[in-house]
Amino acid sequence: MLLLSKYPFKTLKSVPKISDNRSTSLLLQAWYIRQEMAWAYIFLNFWLRVLNKIANIVREELDNIWSAEILMTTLWTKDHRMQTGRWDSFDILFKTLWAGNKEYAINSTHEEVVTPLMQEFIQSYKDLINCSVYQIQTKFRNEARAKSGLLRWREFLMKDMYSFHANKKDFDEYYELSKVAYLKIFERLGLGDCTNITIADWWSFTDKFSHEFQTILDIWEDTIAMDSSWYCANVEVAEWIPDNKNLDEEEKKLEYIEASWVLTVDDMVKFFKCPKWQILKTVVYKDETGQLFWIVVRWDLDVNEIKVRKFIHQKFMQATEEDLEKLETARWFVSPVTQDNYKGIIFYWDNSLKTVKNFIGWWKKKDLDLKNINLKDMCIKEFGDFANVAPWFLSKNTGEKLEFKKACEVWNIFPLMTKFSNAFGLKYLDGNWKTQDILMGCYWIGVSRVMWVIAEKFMDEKWLIWPENIAPYDYYMIVMWDNLQKAKELAIKLEKEGKSVIIDDRDAWFWQKAWDFDLLGIPYRIVISDKTLISDSYELKSRKSDKVNLVSF
Repeated sequence: MLLLSKYPFKTLKSVPKISDNRSTSLLLQAWYIRQEMAWAYIFLNFWLRVLNKIANIVREELDNIWSAEILMTTLWTKDHRMQTGRWDSFDILFKTLWAGNKEYAINSTHEEVVTPLMQEFIQSYKDLINCSVYQIQTKFRNEARAKSGLLRWREFLMKDMYSFHANKKDFDEYYELSKVAYLKIFERLGLGDCTNITIADWWSFTDKFSHEFQTILDIWEDTIAMDSSWYCANVEVAEWIPDNKNLDEEEKKLEYIEASWVLTVDDMVKFFKCPKWQILKTVVYKDETGQLFWIVVRWDLDVNEIKVRKFIHQKFMQATEEDLEKLETARWFVSPVTQDNYKGIIFYWDNSLKTVKNFIGWWKKKDLDLKNINLKDMCIKEFGDFANVAPWFLSKNTGEKLEFKKACEVWNIFPLMTKFSNAFGLKYLDGNWKTQDILMGCYWIGVSRVMWVIAEKFMDEKWLIWPENIAPYDYYMIVMWDNLQKAKELAIKLEKEGKSVIIDDRDAWFWQKAWDFDLLGIPYRIVISDKTLISDSYELKSRKSDKVNLVSF
């Protein structure tokens, strides 16, 4: 039991105004956390108790899928990072210089540590049966987008798990098994109904799609697109059916129009009396080899560079002004219509262009515009999905309008494939004594972030509310007058039943103690006073209800 008269921390009378979200302010007002510096927090006793309960739920479910818990080092050697090319390219690393001018990195993730570690234990295909390890450890990231109090930190607690597989079939089976384990964790934390497995992108490790677990939360910056079926995707990669616009129109002849004052898309809308979806937008890019390629979309849409990258399977950048000058054009005046000086340039067209006739567009010269552009007038290499999803588009699965919701990514899983195993020469011998590649998977859970999400998700209009299975304590016992001994006797009885108890024996008014109970979000309140002891009983109230029951000792 905890006696508050001997507890070193105190709640604050008012809500601190140092965060842009209310739950962080409440956690600061209560005795859960204190801020050490921007985006770094000290975990006080109550926060730590909740955090440990969440971590134990995670442990139990990962142990059920035969993953072994380990604890790796906080520091990494530069040599390991250089082997994977992530020493200079990974810009969120905290780096440090030690004696002898040796450079180290403070961990952000542990691919470069766990892969050489497992080289000692993996030799044959038999060693890859249910081969998975995980840890729960503090991570450090020099996060440029640190924000929202406890939402994006530079120091945080994370579970990272790594699996090793002999073939794609084994990897896929374990990947699906991890999804089931994660969903069980969500259910146990009370987030099952509001968390979705979401298709996402993870360019850092794989050119395949990964999966995020997104909890619906209005204050966060992620947006997910959903339909009534299983489909849920981050808007960065969401697929859709383009909406038909004017396909019933007759296809008209291409015209060159002199309009020197038409310099912006708004000018074009006014001059041609057309909607933005009828205007072409052309963005010029250059790939790693120097090859120019153009992405053409409707003006009411934006190019999705993640989709473009996955389509061309390499890195790229926007073309420079010098590149455009060689084509005798300039940014915003690029024309997708066939021209002699466009030879060697690759044109990719968004699928939404198939739903419109008689487009409006710019010519390569600023004093000319084009009217009635149609597919036959254009240089077309290939059609594809190159645009961000829009609110008026339809789901590919159901044909219904997609629903968009704000959400917070709490966990993710993604294929590493052979990126790290090949970098360290991690191989295995198959049944024919031939050397084979090893496939890897990675599975993250932001343990401290999910605790914040729970606080934000379940708080009411005034105070915190914790789900019963992760609350720091089960009962908050308010003792009035000289009844501490009776309170201790009840606390011992409850503890024998597996419950945890706070006894508020402070020299304070009842309303002060009741206010702290509400603020802290403890599930149940007990009041012991001279009045209740007349009938040898105590008052019992749930945090979620105003009803007070009288219970006999």
